[in-house]
Amino acid sequence: MSTTRQPELSDATLERAMVLSKLDALAFALMVGLGEAYFLADGVRLGASPMQIALLVGLPLAIGALGPILSLRLMWRFGRRKPVVLGAASVQASLLFLLAWLSTSGRATTQLLTLVTIAYQVCGQCSGTAWSSWYGDLVPGASRGRYFASRNRVAYAGTLVGLVLGGLLLSQFEQSRAGVAGAIGGTGFGLAYLAAGVCRVASTALLAVSAEGRFLGVPNRAHVGRFLRTERGSNAWRLILLVGLLQVTVFVSSPYFNPFMLEELEFTYIEYMLASAVVVAVKTLVLPLWGRSIDTNGVRRTLVVGGVLVALIPLPWVFANGLVVVLFCQTLSGAAWAGFEVGHFSMLLELGYRRMRPTVFAAQSLVSGSAQLLGGLLGSLLLTTQLGARGVFALSSGLRVVVVVLLVRFLVRRTDEVRRKRLPVRLGSFRPGTGVSQRPIEESQVAAAPPPDLVAAGKE
Repeated sequence: MSTTRQPELSDATLERAMVLSKLDALAFALMVGLGEAYFLADGVRLGASPMQIALLVGLPLAIGALGPILSLRLMWRFGRRKPVVLGAASVQASLLFLLAWLSTSGRATTQLLTLVTIAYQVCGQCSGTAWSSWYGDLVPGASRGRYFASRNRVAYAGTLVGLVLGGLLLSQFEQSRAGVAGAIGGTGFGLAYLAAGVCRVASTALLAVSAEGRFLGVPNRAHVGRFLRTERGSNAWRLILLVGLLQVTVFVSSPYFNPFMLEELEFTYIEYMLASAVVVAVKTLVLPLWGRSIDTNGVRRTLVVGGVLVALIPLPWVFANGLVVVLFCQTLSGAAWAGFEVGHFSMLLELGYRRMRPTVFAAQSLVSGSAQLLGGLLGSLLLTTQLGARGVFALSSGLRVVVVVLLVRFLVRRTDEVRRKRLPVRLGSFRPGTGVSQRPIEESQVAAAPPPDLVAAGKE
């Protein structure tokens, strides 16, 4: 396994890197709020059909899930994280500038938007995986929880500011109403993408002047194979597949909430911005409550409760007729997904050994991305039937309930060790229907001796 012999960082250098990382979090979050939060609205402007909406949402998530795998391979090859982060982040900024040019020049199409967002997601997940390993090692263990909680508050605030700025730009500079398919214009989107690209450049510059520290490597394929033959490995795959199945049912409806707001409910860009911001705000506010639920009730119960709430999300959309009901829908979505994600990541934390966790989370990303694409395509086909959007929302809720029952039935029960373990997370990307996603932050430390059952599996 590839390693580097970077010198230990001084206290002053470490403190500087941690301060710069909070500024990076702000710049990154502004990019998310200004740019990718409005990708789907741009697709609606360009006249995307339900199938094209499914591809615009699903393909970047499915192919983008290769980003963590690419990141692990690059870290293995080069023995460092910083070049991987800087390279992927620089390409991501360039893609936002490309979108700005396509939009303002009138050359943007749904197909081009989809291709650019695919590359954007691959770069984002590649950069994020390497960054997580970098700062998971850099921040001292005694202060990791407090530090990342503080950093996340900056990130969530930045996302809200970016959403507001993006909504104002679109409201001011787009020539047509938000839900008019094939509308002329694009200036507002171009300016939003341009601002997002500038924020990503600022983020990359801050990362470039930050110290990296030592890197102790990533697990090789032999270790991964041994892990999969252990009891924990088997249970981890069970959880990954069950969550993937739930994602299929979720994405039958979630990509179509946003077009529903813009087209059927005829939201303005300001109303669309408010609906998007509510998910982020609620998710930020309730995360500590779900953390206390894990302390009190354990991970399994927290995950199940979050799953039940996720199953109920589409039901209010069936009756949505204006902004007030939609804000309620988005409030439920933010609260539900916060609980489900916290429980999900915490259970994966328990099931994966430290050296295996980056690979386990990469596998989860790949399975979920493929499931989200499949669900979106299924939803687009259902929208061509007599069900209509509201019927698809109701069907999605019923399918989610079935999968949650399976989750309760087959979910591993031995999770007592997870109690009071907090997995630090970072801001990931903006997902239609779920708001900002979270990603775990993990140490890459692998120098310790492997656990007994992993050794035993290697001897079989």
